[in-house]
Amino acid sequence: MTTNVLTQWSALHRKLAGLSAALQAPNEPAGWLPPTDVVEDAHGFVVRMELAGVARADVCVRLEGRALVVEGLRRPPVCAGARFRQLEMEYGPFRRVVPLPDSVAGRRATAALAEGVLEIILPRSRRPMSDKKVMVVMNG
Repeated sequence: MTTNVLTQWSALHRKLAGLSAALQAPNEPAGWLPPTDVVEDAHGFVVRMELAGVARADVCVRLEGRALVVEGLRRPPVCAGARFRQLEMEYGPFRRVVPLPDSVAGRRATAALAEGVLEIILPRSRRPMSDKKVMVVMNG
């Protein structure tokens, strides 16, 4: 029973996080927020984002000033003539903005999407970050 309550609480927390993001940025397109981990070490940051079912071609990763922006689309499955009995996965556009506390070397940043997890490596930089947009190279 405890596991079920924790699972439901976690799902509710994710939904509320998405709602609060929508309230903070009402002009942004509606969408869902993929679960995201950010790890910092002496070399920089590693951002891991759960994107199961999202095609590499449907993901855009870029740096905008002191923020990492990941946008994309999870396309709904084609189920002609079928009825959904349960629908829990979120489909459609998503946008996740991760603020960065320190400067990163945008030109050396890389991203890879494998087994439903997007991993972005952001090496630390001693130079201040510019406000220019920098596309992150997707490997693979």
